[in-house]
Amino acid sequence: MSVAEFIELRERIEALAGQITVCVKDKNVEDSKKHLEEANQKLDRLKTMVSTDVQVIVADRLTRQLHGLTEKVETMAAKKPARKPPAKKRTVKKEKEEV
Repeated sequence: MSVAEFIELRERIEALAGQITVCVKDKNVEDSKKHLEEANQKLDRLKTMVSTDVQVIVADRLTRQLHGLTEKVETMAAKKPARKPPAKKRTVKKEKEEV
């Protein structure tokens, strides 16, 4: 494990967190969940690389950030109603009266 690998992984997680924030603002639940899952996987890998106090702080900060985003995504998913297919509109045929 090198410091450069740790930094690269941290930057990827932060970029994913930014994408999740944008998806939450756009109310895109599916993409939010996908990015969140990927970020959590990278965070788990990052935690195995921790070797200094500064890296512990970074891992804790990212953990808190992703936990907060997880709560937002779950709240948003709970509020989103199941969509029903749109009802077909009936066209009303008007009879033309000839005068």
